[in-house]
Amino acid sequence: MEKSSIDVIKKHVDIKLIFEGPSDWSIREYINVIREYLMERLPIILNNTLESLGLEASIREDLDGCKILSKPGCEKYLVVEIYESSSNSVCCYILYRENIGDNTYEFILEDIVLP
Repeated sequence: MEKSSIDVIKKHVDIKLIFEGPSDWSIREYINVIREYLMERLPIILNNTLESLGLEASIREDLDGCKILSKPGCEKYLVVEIYESSSNSVCCYILYRENIGDNTYEFILEDIVLP
């Protein structure tokens, strides 16, 4: 896969969600609701946006982010496998970094890695 193809994919999967609030039990509860909803909808969001490229996405909770990209904080990566719809061959892995704090939640595209 060429650099230009990765740039096109990046435009389709670049998600950044940052939430901050006062330190309070209601904010922690709200962060849990935000995270649950995002994890529920993420496959639909990614597949809808990648469909025009002939690609599909699959969240791979069974893959360790540190095995894909060994960087500090890699244990917080969510791994998404991107593959061609027609052949099911893996094109790349999308790594999202998820940070959950007492009153903060961050979900950010970290990197795109070729297999």
